[in-house]
Amino acid sequence: MLRATALALPLSALALLPAHAQSSFERLEAVATTINGMMFDAMVEQTPALEGNMPSAEWSEGLRAAYTCMYDGFVAQAGEPAVSEMVTEMENRLETLTTEEVMNGDVEVGNPGDMTDDEVGAIVAECGMMDAFMAHLAQSGALQIMMQADQ
Repeated sequence: MLRATALALPLSALALLPAHAQSSFERLEAVATTINGMMFDAMVEQTPALEGNMPSAEWSEGLRAAYTCMYDGFVAQAGEPAVSEMVTEMENRLETLTTEEVMNGDVEVGNPGDMTDDEVGAIVAECGMMDAFMAHLAQSGALQIMMQADQ
């Protein structure tokens, strides 16, 4: 199962265009950005020192490169229709998703096509998704605050 931390334009942007007018990559960006925003809000609730120090939920250059790599890897392995279906499942999941579920990693959706968890994990790792996300947090100072709070 693909977790939100591997993934994350506001949902209002989705309402402006019919789903067929957006690529599955654009839809993935919208979903991932929304989930990132929810996660960042929850992080501030848990660690008030993060207030004003969280990065934008929108993708940085590094996140965009990692998500592009991940998306391309999924399409190469499972095909675009399967990736689009996964994104649709993510969009549907957003309708009932709570911040608590995001923070607990309970945002699982099916892997694209018949990809295994190991195959998905390998692509996510190869694309440097975690490093890109940590760099995104570091740019705003949030990562340093979280590390100090954990001491």
